[in-house]
Amino acid sequence: MTTPPPSRELDDSGPDTAPDQLQELRHSGSVLAIAVSDKYIFAGTSDGEIVVWSLGTYQLVQTIQAHKRSILCLHLSEDSKYLFSSACEPIVGVWCPKTFTRLYEIYSTYDVGDVFSVAYSPQKETLYLGTQTQDIQWIGLKDTSRRVPHDSANHPDKRQHRFFDSRAVGGTSTPRRTEEHYALIPKAAQVLEIDDGAIRQYAHFGWIFCMLVAKGPTVLVDPEEEVLISGGGDGTIKLWRLSDNGPDHDDGVLGDIEEIMTLGEDDSESVKSIAVDGSFLYAGKLRGVIELWDLDTKQKLRVIKAHDGHVNTLRMSFGLLWSGATGGSASVRSLLAFKAPDRANFRTETQHCPLWQG
Repeated sequence: MTTPPPSRELDDSGPDTAPDQLQELRHSGSVLAIAVSDKYIFAGTSDGEIVVWSLGTYQLVQTIQAHKRSILCLHLSEDSKYLFSSACEPIVGVWCPKTFTRLYEIYSTYDVGDVFSVAYSPQKETLYLGTQTQDIQWIGLKDTSRRVPHDSANHPDKRQHRFFDSRAVGGTSTPRRTEEHYALIPKAAQVLEIDDGAIRQYAHFGWIFCMLVAKGPTVLVDPEEEVLISGGGDGTIKLWRLSDNGPDHDDGVLGDIEEIMTLGEDDSESVKSIAVDGSFLYAGKLRGVIELWDLDTKQKLRVIKAHDGHVNTLRMSFGLLWSGATGGSASVRSLLAFKAPDRANFRTETQHCPLWQG
């Protein structure tokens, strides 16, 4: 009697208990963003600080006053050369993740509000910013033409804001708030000012909550070609081709982005987080929903109810999809895809691993 082949059905009965806690790291403020290198854990806090712990010993290494207001995003470049930070302000910081020095201070000449997300292309050596004003802007870190003095008149701390610095009846205006910790922010080695033309206005019709750069995520581009992917408050996910040529309206600008595709146009639920695994994209949305998209066929393959709160973070690691949501819950799922010779017979299965309270 022959032994039947193992079943391809997945056991959905994951353990009911949360994983054992190995270590707990604490800070006085809320931790809003995390990045991890091979040596350090970086935490962005509501106090505008980047707190650094050793990944080997879990000891506090350094606390950096990086921004004036709450840090919204921390991004470690793929080559671990740069750590990028953005906050509830129009200034982006670029740091050395080994020495913790502030390499660049970057800002736009537009009033972009908060910078919710950043993504970096190692091939182009270009940083992309997703803003509160629904725009995507970009700047090359090696573009010497964009270097300006620290006291440039276009700096957000220097220029007049059309709303906050407007004068009331009688010609008076409210003085700008200043706090002691502002003086603790280290001076950057270089200051970069984004070109006025390096902008894709209304890239989304909503705040741009998340962005990433992926290599060859769709058959519409070359396998090694980098693509920018963005998710917005309008519920759409967009893929952008990265061009070396400037926009048509400004020949002096280095680089551009060209829209390849738009997903989710029939859904207005905000895209809060995204993760990519090959040609598959996972989108974290409001009320605990995670969507699975095929970037080759532009089809939505699956919708998973993973949490009760909004899915603010997603990450693919070790073949697992990790997610975290408002309310403090975290979940890990094994997502296995089986492909038949005919792509039309493609199907996905999901093994649910535990949901636990962080």
